[in-house]
Amino acid sequence: MQRKSEIAGEAAKQRHIQRGIDAKDKTKGNGKQQGAMQAGARKYPEPPFPEQHQPKPGHEWAIEPAPLYDAPFYIGSKKLDGKVAVITGGDSGIGRAVAVLYAREGADVAIVYLCEDKDAEETKRAVEA
Repeated sequence: MQRKSEIAGEAAKQRHIQRGIDAKDKTKGNGKQQGAMQAGARKYPEPPFPEQHQPKPGHEWAIEPAPLYDAPFYIGSKKLDGKVAVITGGDSGIGRAVAVLYAREGADVAIVYLCEDKDAEETKRAVEA
């Protein structure tokens, strides 16, 4: 019984905190979004973005604005020193981001990709940087 009352008390406390946060949020500004928050090493693109379609497999080099993957202020901790990472789809998108960050953690990186040689060269450049 004591445990149930402790849980109920904690739940009530959390609801009270959330109501306070909600009330404070309602008093902020006029409700209009000011645009994307800009933080970090670069200015981030803001919508609207141009419509783009590419037949599969696509070419990341042709996308405008170019995807962001480099995490310029991230410093690896070398947790993957001496390890090897084989990354499928490493020429673009999430695969490229993973390849770059694994390399910063100290891993030797090998990527597997289809026919996007130009994109794969960009990944190679970023991994070796």
